[in-house]
Amino acid sequence: MIAALYLAAVLAAVVVLAVALRRRPVPAPPQAPAPAPAPALAVDGGAEIRVILAATHQLAARLSTAA
Repeated sequence: MIAALYLAAVLAAVVVLAVALRRRPVPAPPQAPAPAPAPALAVDGGAEIRVILAATHQLAARLSTAA
């Protein structure tokens, strides 16, 4: 009798665990609308490099005077 109650309790625990640990479908997050494309700017390819080089020269000048 006690063995049958023990077995029933173990089976009930297994069922509870199976229900608690089952996989549930996860809803996909809502998709945000795509941002509008940026307007095209008419910039030549070398302008960015010239700005970077100018900033590098300014930084080098500041570092040389600071040292």
